Amino acid sequence: MADQTPKLHIAMLPWPAFGHMIPFLDLAKNIAQKGHWVSYLATPRNIQRLPKLPPYLADSITFVQLLLHNDNSLPENAEATMDIPPHNMLDLKRAYHGVQEDVAQFLENSTPDWIIYDIFAYWLPPIAADKDKNSAYSYKA
Repeated sequence: MADQTPKLHIAMLPWPAFGHMIPFLDLAKNIAQKGHWVSYLATPRNIQRLPKLPPYLADSITFVQLLLHNDNSLPENAEATMDIPPHNMLDLKRAYHGVQEDVAQFLENSTPDWIIYDIFAYWLPPIAADKDKNSAYSYKA
């Protein structure tokens, strides 16, 4: 008898540091191996620098590109903590917070069942709750 368990769509949004992105990718692979579909949200350059997916998982993990909103305070091509000196960390945080509209648009179009996010995306729960008015989840700030 075939497995009749409904498969989930899980969205993942890590902080743009490889110490966060690699464990998120490992978790995405484990989730995908269980038959679920994962949308991994990251910047284009960070997606390119992640380890390649095994071919058997390529259809189960989709990389969604988010553009950082750099106000020219970050060095050119800086998309992760490894690309910047420590004094630019606040600039990276501001640029990362600028992806909120893109994430909201993704949630509007994709409606994932679960969202796994990093601590730096503290702004995500109210956006997700707003997109899913019928959800049992309610967020109170």
